[in-house]
Amino acid sequence: MRSWWILAALGASCSLPSMTLAQVAAEAPAVPTDAQGPGALALPGQASAAPQDQAAPTADAGAAADIVVTGIRASLSSSAQVKRDANQIVDSITAVDVGKFPDANIAESLQRITGVAIDRSGGEGQFITVRGLGPEFNTVLVNGRVMATDNAGREFSFDVLSSNMIQRTDVYKSPVPELQEGGIGATVNIVTARPLEGRTGFHAAAQVGGIYDTLRDKVSPDFAATASYANPDKTFGVLLAGSYTRRKNQIDTIAIDGWINGRPDIATTIGGVPTLVTGSDPRYPATGNVNVPQSLYYQRAQEERERINVSGAIQLRPTDRLEITVDGIYSRFNISGEIRRMDNFLAAPYYQPTFNGNNTATGLSMLGRDFIAQNPQFLAANPTLTNNGVNAKIDHVYNLTNRKSDSYQIGGNVKWNPVDNVELRFDASVTGANRTSPNQYLVIGALLPYTYQFQLGSGEGVPSISYDNAIINNPDLMRLHYMAFDNNRTRDRGSEYHLDTKWDVDDSILKSVTLGGSYTERRKINRQFNNSDSNCTYCGYQVPIAAGLLKAYNWTDLLGGGRDIPPSVFEFDADAFVAYLNDPATLNIPSNGRTPAQQAAFAQQVQALPGGPFGVREQLRGTVNVQERLTAGYISMQFGNERWTGNAGVRVIRTDVLSSGFNTPVTSIANTPGDDTLQYTYGPATAVSLRNSYVNALPSANIKYNLTDKLIARAAFSQTITRPTLTDLGVNNDFGGRIAVPLSSGGNPSLLPFRSTNYDLALEWYISRVSYISVGGFYKDLSDFLELQTLPVDRFGRVFQDTRTRNGQTGKIKGIEVGGQYSFDALGGLISGFGVTGNYTYVSSSAERDQTLADYPCGYNGLSPHSANGSIFYEKYGISARASYNWRSEYLRNCRDSQSRPRNRSSYGQLDFNVSYDLTPNFQVYVQGVNVTNQYIDEWSAIEERFLLLQDTGARYNFGIRAKF
Repeated sequence: MRSWWILAALGASCSLPSMTLAQVAAEAPAVPTDAQGPGALALPGQASAAPQDQAAPTADAGAAADIVVTGIRASLSSSAQVKRDANQIVDSITAVDVGKFPDANIAESLQRITGVAIDRSGGEGQFITVRGLGPEFNTVLVNGRVMATDNAGREFSFDVLSSNMIQRTDVYKSPVPELQEGGIGATVNIVTARPLEGRTGFHAAAQVGGIYDTLRDKVSPDFAATASYANPDKTFGVLLAGSYTRRKNQIDTIAIDGWINGRPDIATTIGGVPTLVTGSDPRYPATGNVNVPQSLYYQRAQEERERINVSGAIQLRPTDRLEITVDGIYSRFNISGEIRRMDNFLAAPYYQPTFNGNNTATGLSMLGRDFIAQNPQFLAANPTLTNNGVNAKIDHVYNLTNRKSDSYQIGGNVKWNPVDNVELRFDASVTGANRTSPNQYLVIGALLPYTYQFQLGSGEGVPSISYDNAIINNPDLMRLHYMAFDNNRTRDRGSEYHLDTKWDVDDSILKSVTLGGSYTERRKINRQFNNSDSNCTYCGYQVPIAAGLLKAYNWTDLLGGGRDIPPSVFEFDADAFVAYLNDPATLNIPSNGRTPAQQAAFAQQVQALPGGPFGVREQLRGTVNVQERLTAGYISMQFGNERWTGNAGVRVIRTDVLSSGFNTPVTSIANTPGDDTLQYTYGPATAVSLRNSYVNALPSANIKYNLTDKLIARAAFSQTITRPTLTDLGVNNDFGGRIAVPLSSGGNPSLLPFRSTNYDLALEWYISRVSYISVGGFYKDLSDFLELQTLPVDRFGRVFQDTRTRNGQTGKIKGIEVGGQYSFDALGGLISGFGVTGNYTYVSSSAERDQTLADYPCGYNGLSPHSANGSIFYEKYGISARASYNWRSEYLRNCRDSQSRPRNRSSYGQLDFNVSYDLTPNFQVYVQGVNVTNQYIDEWSAIEERFLLLQDTGARYNFGIRAKF
């Protein structure tokens, strides 16, 4: 907060003239008006109406000459007017100026809205949660249309779009029939700029800057520009926006890959003799299963994120009754990453474990060669143990990851008023997205010559392992192990057609009737390419590594240093390493108990595979091909008089789904010699397809009552659905895992939509053009809840942990939202430049699940009972500054995550700031900070003592200069 004293001092010393509301009207981004009238919802292809304040109190106008209103105030005023004039419950974020959204990331701006929380990827906002419902339960539209996504599901990644091309983003919390269905949490509409909604003439804005990530300690470029032209009569306009960003970031992590819940074998000492104890032995804790960590690893991920965005719009208004708009948006977003990881699998038998009163393993040892040498009777008594009884292993992982994606949307809209009280709109659009993910996962390691210990609570509150650093970083001990290569592909295509008719009624309580229909088609195809039939070619830690292929990577500062973290890990030259793997001489080194002749036959077999041993091959069992067709019709009626307005109607939708793929039966399962990885053999693939269809009728009603000129009461009722994400509807099945924990996953084509009946009440007090306070309550009655679940399933004579999306849960979500914003304009002088915004949301829930996890009942994924946002801003004398703190309480990330256990995230708070200074009316310098206090992410399983993850993404700073003409 020290920066605020500096800003105050700067403000006191400056003598630049302030701007009045009248002056700002010429500078602030234009607020669109629409023939539909104040507060009307935009139909596809149109920005939702956000008209200027038509009933501003006289007192406000009288004080206007002394009010300093620049970018932040103009944005807050516009957002307040969207909220005030809307006929449904809605919140909005508006651009501060042309090409200048409040934050560099759209999701990070949306988290300032009441009831909205975000999830981050690489420290950057990616997904949103609204009223406790995660990204898969929120529909995101771009200009009123669905935009294809490169994600596996429907959830929209906000990080693919640059904020410089966004004019406004609206969050609709109560639906109307005109609004596309699919968002039980909310429907979010991202509105790009339109040339005829701004000023006439030619205007341009540009920014040149950089991005600095503290962990990576590198500066990367950040460029953006917007240009628009509208002729004096506003009959023709064109707009073009573009941006280029390249960001280098780093993510440091300590993690446990889930907790195994059961009664595994334990190695203990009885009467001085090492003895294997089975799960039924009384030396276990007296009650319940024990919980043992699956693995502990340390990891550093370094990424380069490159994003190119282009958007544009052309508008024609040849007559007062006809408007034609053609717009498009394109995004290319690539992430290239290097992951360096040191991993320890903590596999049974566990030697001398200790458990606390919650049956959580607080300490245990993994047996090394020294133990076997000193206790030969142990191996003699337990001949089934592999690796000569050794389970003390170390893995060094070098993982090259890539996300190469592009997405686009092109649409056209015609609005025609054949007569004064009738409006016709036709909208058509196409959208697409592609993603490829070429990855290399290279693992080397060693069977350690010593027994090491795992401790849960050491090393500054995180788990640790008693490494011998001289041994685990000795290249002469390293051996080849697991090598996975993949290049999975996603393709998403869609098209939409909307026809809407609105009839305005005069001199009646019925104000208008809107009839409409739409047809939407979408197809998502996921194809799986990997070397899963050969990734264990070197499993077992037996084949040595050629000299010179390994080099040490020092990470002594991982997570700030300390915590008993090993000082370095191995990394490789990936191309040279892969060449060594494919070398026939390497493939012919006997391993996994094969004789030289058997090894030669095996080498010949893998060399004959398409692309060689480590070439990626299409795995038809992983193919997901889902086509969805939606046919919808609706009627919506608007009512009202001088003091109240309302709407009521119904939307009816038929959904038809065709899911296609391949069935590849498992013919055998084998344990990898010298390792505990399971290997599967598959039979020939046969094509399969399944159909599903259903019809939903979704009624809704909203009412708004003006108690006074400044006090508004609202009520809403609706029924909403969220469809299963397209990828979850696949017929695919996949298998993996280890001897102790076989894993399976796949799709579920019989899924039904998640349904909700919703009730809302709200009260809003508008103090001035900028300032307001609102309070609201909501209640959602849920059924057929969709969520990713991991359940034990019997397959092939084994119990698999099967992860896929399932229906069935019912429950309720209810909450209270309080929000507002206030500017101190009336105080005059320096203080009048200050203002505050803030909100708080409380959500409670109940869920009725199956009893599989009755010992650890779950709520809803992504639901934080408490969330809050607060901002202080200052804007005067050319200074524009804001500091914002965003906080959410702990929440469930997934009820059944690794090892079928819940994954929870601890409460998290983040401080961000924006500061800019106007050098001249046309030039501005700026700096933005994100997570400037460098908060860590902390996750745990079931109960807080079962550590899962501690992650550091560092702070990020954007800086540069803006110009506008």
